[in-house]
Amino acid sequence: MDFLNESAFMLEQYEEYMMRLENSEDPAKDLTDIFRVAHSVKGGAAAVGLADLCKFAHVMEDLLDLLRSRPELVNSTVISLLLQSGDELKNRVAALQQQQGGPWDPSALTAELIAITEQLSGKASKHAHAPAPSADEPKVEAPDDFFAQAPAAEASAGAEDDLINHDLLAELLAQMSPEDQAEFHAKEAAEAALKTAIAEAAPVAEAEAVKTAPVLKVVETPVEASAPAAKAAPAAAAKPAAAAAASGSGGGNNKNAKNATSAIKVDTGRVDSVLDAVGELVVLKNQLVHDETVRSGVNLRLEAIVDQLDKAVRELYEKTLSIRMTPLKSMFIKIQRIVRDVSLTLDKPVDLQLIGEETEVERTVFELLGDPLVHLVRNSMDHGVEKKELRQERGKPATAKVTVSAKQSGGNVIIDISDDGGGINRDKVLGKAIEKGFVPAGVDPASIPDEQVFQYIFYPGFSTADKISDLSGRGVGLDVVKSNLDKINGKINIYSKAGQGTTFRLTIPLSTAITDGIIVALDGARYILPIHSIREIVRVLPKDYTNISGAGKVASIRGHLLPVIDVSKTLGSINWSLNKKDQQLAQRRENSLSARREETMLVIIESMTGQMAFPVDDVLGQAQVVVKPITTGQDIPEVAGAAILGDGRTVLILEPGALVNNVANGRGMAA
Repeated sequence: MDFLNESAFMLEQYEEYMMRLENSEDPAKDLTDIFRVAHSVKGGAAAVGLADLCKFAHVMEDLLDLLRSRPELVNSTVISLLLQSGDELKNRVAALQQQQGGPWDPSALTAELIAITEQLSGKASKHAHAPAPSADEPKVEAPDDFFAQAPAAEASAGAEDDLINHDLLAELLAQMSPEDQAEFHAKEAAEAALKTAIAEAAPVAEAEAVKTAPVLKVVETPVEASAPAAKAAPAAAAKPAAAAAASGSGGGNNKNAKNATSAIKVDTGRVDSVLDAVGELVVLKNQLVHDETVRSGVNLRLEAIVDQLDKAVRELYEKTLSIRMTPLKSMFIKIQRIVRDVSLTLDKPVDLQLIGEETEVERTVFELLGDPLVHLVRNSMDHGVEKKELRQERGKPATAKVTVSAKQSGGNVIIDISDDGGGINRDKVLGKAIEKGFVPAGVDPASIPDEQVFQYIFYPGFSTADKISDLSGRGVGLDVVKSNLDKINGKINIYSKAGQGTTFRLTIPLSTAITDGIIVALDGARYILPIHSIREIVRVLPKDYTNISGAGKVASIRGHLLPVIDVSKTLGSINWSLNKKDQQLAQRRENSLSARREETMLVIIESMTGQMAFPVDDVLGQAQVVVKPITTGQDIPEVAGAAILGDGRTVLILEPGALVNNVANGRGMAA
């Protein structure tokens, strides 16, 4: 499985190099990087007995070797074919990772690779006269013992020696300084000596150790190694930790040891379990911090220790969370590939700008973010960007501009997808929304703000496409955007001007494991509202309320009318069945100055479908809590989970999006 995991990683790099090649200032360098990936995959496949993977990578290598020596032969057709070949390898590796080693037949793509190699070189390829597989010939499958055990160390070592491209190695070594060459040869000699010693001392034990290799693997990479040295030694890049230690031993004063970094490969399940344990520690810490004995002021030393503990646990959580963080770079590469393919399909030249690819998000957020970004970029290409002829008629450059940018802002990551296309047609969207029944009866369409109108495109089944195509028209793509963002407590805003372009802004939390919230009192019970959904908190008097026929109660906030959520309809049953009444809260409310003045506290919450006013009795404070899933045997979309407060009580975390949707769908409106 190590080979498959390494190959999957290298093939991600392959796609990155290929996308860089199209507009490269130094195609020879990029082709060398691409060639190295194909060569490494071929060598590794041969070492583990995957003959079909090895042969296909070898045909790719022939074409890349030709292009490496003659970069001027690279064109869009060649790049498209090599991208398809990379996809074929990725699909095969992914299937093997799932232990699906069935037949694999890339013969059609192999024939295309051979044909274009012959065409560009002007001579027959060494694969040209190989007999084509007949229809009755059985397809090659993964060896029966591939998933059972790793190959013997002796076979792997022999295959590695046979598969080294000595010409490429000599060429790259020639570009290195004499000092780097001497260091490289010294490390190679040390590795060879170590292998010989191990083979002579305990060949049987070595083979057994390979079969039972642990999951945790450490690979050390010298930071000061020059770029040519890193390129020149594909075998050295994957050296065992023992070989690296042998070449760099000498105690704590060794310069190479000081300037080395370590990368640990560990199962993600272990990281998740550690984060869960830290979450439990946060819960216990909160209880300790809010304990009356600690905060009584009697024992100042204990109070100081608890404060230090609070700081240490927060730091521990942040560092543990950083292990789960993933940069958006691989997702941006995927977007780059999609833009290229759609641009060729629709004949829409596009200048794609990618900004902030090193921005990191939690792995869970990363996995749910892929589909929304893909759909939004495809939507911009299909609906936003005009045909080049129409752009020229409107006085725009024939090449459109699409920008995808990401940046961290506080506890959130903001991702913008912008285009300079025709913008969103408000009237067309509003007309389709009225036709679908999305606009509530009695609401004047002209009074609906543009941003709320644009949110209708995320409703299920909504589409303004005139005809169904491979890219759009069925009204399911942007619905996926909304559902995935809801899962990670994200939100999306749309800014569009007719004839100038559109920007989709995604605001997503860095992490979903722990959330910051506001504790509110409501009808004698406590709830938590996530901070990311709160726009503001205001106090209003009875005169600020108005009943609108067919629309229910609304509140006037600085001249703007906002619908008021009916708490008894949305949370009445939840309050009685899942939350215990707190008599102290009820008495506090009855005796408060706000109650005597008949003031109402409104929390203005916002979601993808607009803003609403949520009436509460009181705001008790802010808390950082660990989100726990709950199982009640009933579907309660208004509840996102539960949390344990510092006093040990369990409270429900409300889902603002569901509360707003209830009102938008005609339910939960205050009368």
